[in-house]
Amino acid sequence: MKRPTKAVVLAAGLGRRLGLDHAKPLLPVAGTPILLRTLDSLAAAGVRQAVLVVGHLADEVRAAVGETHAGMSVTYVHSDAYRTTNNAYSLWLAREELDQDVYLVEGDVVFDPELPLALAAADGEVITAVAPHRPPMNGTVVTLGADGTVSAMLLPAQQGPGIDLGETFKTANVHLLRERYLREEFVPALTALIADGGHGAYYELVIADTVTGGRFPVHGVDCGHLRWYEVDDLTDHAAAEYLFADDDDRLTILENLHGGYWRYDLVDHRLLYNLYFPPASLVDELAHDFRDALVHYPVGHLPLQQLLGAAIRQPADRLVVANGASELIKILGGLLGRVGLVVPGFNEYEAVFDEADIHRIHLPAPAFTMDPARVAEEAGRAGVAAVIITSPNNPTSMAVPRADLVTLARLLAAAGIRLVVDESFVDFCAPGHSLEPDLAELPGLTVVKSMSKVYGIGGLRLGYLLSADLGFVADVRAALPIWNVNGFAESFLRLLPRYRDAFAASCAQVRRDRDELAGLLAALPGVTVYPPDANYVMLRLPEGTSALDVVRRTFSGHGILIKDCGGKSMPDGDRYLRVACRAPQENARLADALAAVMAERPTPLATGAS
Repeated sequence: MKRPTKAVVLAAGLGRRLGLDHAKPLLPVAGTPILLRTLDSLAAAGVRQAVLVVGHLADEVRAAVGETHAGMSVTYVHSDAYRTTNNAYSLWLAREELDQDVYLVEGDVVFDPELPLALAAADGEVITAVAPHRPPMNGTVVTLGADGTVSAMLLPAQQGPGIDLGETFKTANVHLLRERYLREEFVPALTALIADGGHGAYYELVIADTVTGGRFPVHGVDCGHLRWYEVDDLTDHAAAEYLFADDDDRLTILENLHGGYWRYDLVDHRLLYNLYFPPASLVDELAHDFRDALVHYPVGHLPLQQLLGAAIRQPADRLVVANGASELIKILGGLLGRVGLVVPGFNEYEAVFDEADIHRIHLPAPAFTMDPARVAEEAGRAGVAAVIITSPNNPTSMAVPRADLVTLARLLAAAGIRLVVDESFVDFCAPGHSLEPDLAELPGLTVVKSMSKVYGIGGLRLGYLLSADLGFVADVRAALPIWNVNGFAESFLRLLPRYRDAFAASCAQVRRDRDELAGLLAALPGVTVYPPDANYVMLRLPEGTSALDVVRRTFSGHGILIKDCGGKSMPDGDRYLRVACRAPQENARLADALAAVMAERPTPLATGAS
C-alpha cells in the first residue's frame, strides 16, 4: 500500500501528571525529546510534511522543532483552548490538514520507526497500531477478529471494574487514516462531535463509531514486537526510558532503582526472596483489611513488640520493631561508635559508619571462614566497641557455625565488646542455627534481622533488633519515631502466628531449591561454588574472568539479572557472583544462561583489577 507522506501530531497537552516545567512533548526519553523522536521516526517512514497541533508552551515547542526537521516541512496549528478541551478539539482545529492519507499520532507516544511502516504495509482505509494489553497499560483498548479487524473499541470511560481486559489490545495512539475515509466519514463526524459540544471528547469516539457502523472496517496491526510507549505519568516515563535504553544503560537504570524490578521484563536473580511465603490465604486476609490498614493510623512501639514477640516467641521488652533492618542499621551507625566489621558482609553496615570509625576484619579468601579467636584478638587490638558479623554471610551464603558464634560472643564480652549478629537469612539454615535462644546467656549479644527477605515481604519493610541488654534496646527504640511501621506491616504481624507451620515449610522448600541450584552451578566448567546456607549462592569464576562482564552478558542475552561482588570488601571481588535462588525452572534457566555466557569467553579482567 502507498505510504503516507503527511502526519498530524497532537502536541498541545499540559502533562499535569508529569509535574513538568517544560512542554510535555519535549520530555526526553533515552536522551531525546519525545516529539523529536516521533518526528525522526515519521521521517524514516517516508513522511515529508508534519503538522503539529500545539498549545501549552507552544513557543517552546516551535523553538525546539523549527520549520523543518529531518527533511520534513513542519507547520503548526495553535489551540488557544488547550486547558479546557481534549484531543478531539485539537484535531478538529487541524481538520483542513486531513486532506490526504495521514499518520495521526499523539505527541506523548514514543515508538520505533518500524511502527508506522507496519501500518503502511497493511490493507484498509482505517489502520491502528495495537499491542496485547498488559498491566499497567491504561487507555483505549480493542478486541480483534481472526482477520485483525477491530470488533469493538472501549474507551477508558467504558472500562468498568467488571471488564476483563485480558484478551484485549491496547491502542498505541498511532493511526493511518486514508483520504477517502477522512473525507467521507471521519472529518464530517469529528465536525459534528465538536458542533454537539464535544470539545472535551477524545477523537477515538469517532473511530469507535466507525467500528460500530461497519462501513469502513478498522484494522488493528499487532505491534507488540516493536518498541512503543505512551507517556502520561512518571511511571510511564521510567518504563519508556528503560525500553529505549541500550543494555548497559538499562542495567544502570536498574541498579539505581534498588528494587521494583518486577515492573520490568526480566527474571530477578539479584534481590533475595522467599517465593513460597506468604501463602495465598495470608495475602487474602491482608487484602480483606486493606482499606482499614490504609486509612487508619497504626499502633505504636509496645503493641508491635508484643505482636512480634508472640510470632517469634521472644519477650516483647527485648525487641525493637523497625521499618526493615536498614532502619536499625542506620541507628546502629549513630550508637555503636568505633566498630569492627567482619567483611565481606552486608554493605549497608559499611555505609552508615564514618570511615574513621570502621576497622575491617577480613575473612581470609578464598575460604572466607571465621576464626573466633582471631576476630576477638583483632577487635581488641583495634579498640572497637562492637563487632558486627553477618551469618549466613552476604555474599558468601555460608553461615558461621553456631558454636563459633557463641565462642566469639563470650570472648568479646570478656573484653567489654558488644557482638551484633545479622541473622537476616538464618531461617534458610538447618533448624537450630539461630542465636536468639541464647540471648539470656550472652548479654553482650544483639541480633538484627530483616523479615523482608525470609518472609517474602520486601514491600512491607519489616525488621527487628533483639537483645537481653534492655538499656541498649531502649536506646535503639528512642531513636525511632512513634509511627515507624505502617498499618499493612502491623496487619501482617497480627496474622503471622497462625502461619508458623507454613513459614517453616516455605523455608524447607527454599533449602531444597537452593541446594539444587548449587548443584547446577557447580557443573559449570572452572566455577567454584561455595556451600550455601542462605537463599542465594556465591560462585567464583575462572581466573581472569570478569564477573561484571558475565552480569552484563547474562542480562543482555538472556534477560536475567544477577549480582557481581565487585563492590564488596573482599579480594578479587570481580571474580565472584551472587545469584538468588528462585523457582526450580528459573534456576535451571539461569544455569543454562551462565553456561552459554561462559562458553562465549567473557571479557577478561583489566590489568591490575582485583
